[in-house]
Amino acid sequence: MKELTSEVYDFLYQGPYEGKLFSHPKNYEENPILKNLVKDSDVSSKPKNEKTCDEVFYEYLHTFKNKTNKKYFSLLVKFVLLFRECYDISKTKDSKEEVKKAVTDTISPEGLPDLCNEFYGEFMEPNNFFGIDEPDEKNEIIEIIQHFCIWLFKNEYTKSKLSLAS
Repeated sequence: MKELTSEVYDFLYQGPYEGKLFSHPKNYEENPILKNLVKDSDVSSKPKNEKTCDEVFYEYLHTFKNKTNKKYFSLLVKFVLLFRECYDISKTKDSKEEVKKAVTDTISPEGLPDLCNEFYGEFMEPNNFFGIDEPDEKNEIIEIIQHFCIWLFKNEYTKSKLSLAS
């Protein structure tokens, strides 16, 4: 797991994407989600209604880490980290003062589904999908967004139920 988290960290936080993201961790261990993945932390230590976005993001990844292959899990990790970055940017962009702390480590995951369209259209597309440029992966990101929102609802982290247009 350490190798995978290091690869994803390097992919997102080094090189061409370095200045486009909200957080600026010095290494993967400064990101609470990646740090917990490496440590394989316990996901059930808190009641559901007290968990923060970061704790729920980690729980989502922890739930599926042994149910998928390495390549797909790497895409899940990229999605979670980019979605987290988008949420932090979204929540702090209207602030008058410069905010340097992530809000995802303090707030409830209730509002996460509301960000899906902004995440894909205003965050991912203008940034060339952060190097996730294979057509299959772009389509997979949409499916991951849907899956994540359904998972949030089924696990009672949000009251927002995703309805897909037919």
